[in-house]
Amino acid sequence: MPAKWTFMVYMAGDNNLSDAGDSDLAEMRKVGSTSDVNVVVEFDNAGRRGTKRYLIQRGGVNERIESLGETDSGDPQVLSDFIAWTARNYPADRYALVLWNHGGGWAPSEMDRIARSAAAAGYSEREATERSSTPLGRAFFRTTLQTIFELPSSTERAICSDDGSGHSLDTIELGKVLDQATTTLGKKIELLGMDACLMSNLEVAYQARPYVNYIVASEESEPNEGWPYEAVLDRLTGAPDLPTPEFTTHIVNAYIQSYIAMGYPGAITQSAFDLSALDAALAPLDRLANGLTSRLGKNRSRIATRDLLWSAQRQAPKFWHNTLRDLYAFSDPLRRAAPTKTLRKAALDLWTALQPGAGRFVIAEAHRGAAVARCGGVSIYLPIPGNDISRYYGDLAFARDRGWSALLQAYHAA
Repeated sequence: MPAKWTFMVYMAGDNNLSDAGDSDLAEMRKVGSTSDVNVVVEFDNAGRRGTKRYLIQRGGVNERIESLGETDSGDPQVLSDFIAWTARNYPADRYALVLWNHGGGWAPSEMDRIARSAAAAGYSEREATERSSTPLGRAFFRTTLQTIFELPSSTERAICSDDGSGHSLDTIELGKVLDQATTTLGKKIELLGMDACLMSNLEVAYQARPYVNYIVASEESEPNEGWPYEAVLDRLTGAPDLPTPEFTTHIVNAYIQSYIAMGYPGAITQSAFDLSALDAALAPLDRLANGLTSRLGKNRSRIATRDLLWSAQRQAPKFWHNTLRDLYAFSDPLRRAAPTKTLRKAALDLWTALQPGAGRFVIAEAHRGAAVARCGGVSIYLPIPGNDISRYYGDLAFARDRGWSALLQAYHAA
């Protein structure tokens, strides 16, 4: 008989965070699996012990452990294999998939190896070191790095390291993995958790929507401690019939409270999304984007509209090397200062649609710290004018389907 939940954690720890992974495993073992909830983990542990799969048990007693040797946790197929193994061995009514990867990202030596395998033209070890310290260094999937290192010149690679291309390519790859997962599981993933940096993002939500019901993720970079797994699993195993929206709200609140308790001084964010309610935010966003694009195309309104957008952009909290902005904070000044009633109404409707609550797209949102004080829980791609728009952004489902990509092009051309 299937369990009520199978809670999968894919720990891509073959970086500078393997010790943090050991700590999170210890947290999970304080709760462990039950007859209703399977807690399964695949942990790539920085080459020290290879990759192992676990059915987590309280205290680590009688755990089922499968050793895989060395694997490449940045390979999307390795993640897909873990999901398939889980489906065969630990079927459930509802599946959660948590992607674990945060902190400093890829080491220069690993970037060097990836670049050499991609046969990057004009590549040097110094370039690998430089790329590892840019946003590109935090890419989740190795294929993201390979794609950028295959560009023919160091100038192109440098641009794509800073312009949000890593985020775009990761999002595209994630969509492919989730598509395969729904086939493997025979149903949508109930909950996609991102114990990783900067993934509470509209483009990510849109890419995942065909395959996932709910998402929990952070707009801001996560501290090394990540999720409070003991509090998360204690709630799930204690109430396995809990409706998923209530469980996601618990994760959001437990995450913030865990950092308050430890006295963490930095900025923290966490959000929960109901992807079935995403259209309520997309409709006013399209109206706003299309209206602004139209005004940017007219000589008499181009400069004023560009300046209005720049003012709203500067007021919104920023993430990922200034390429992501909080959408709720961005819409706030537009609902008051947009030049027409139609645009103000579209901005107001978007601002309202992004407010958290039951049955809304943003189920729950919490933040702490001055830098994120105006956050509403979801970011959107909005690079600074004069900087490049990612060459890969147009490949995202959101960019293809909605009006935002056209607005970016018009805004940057104004």
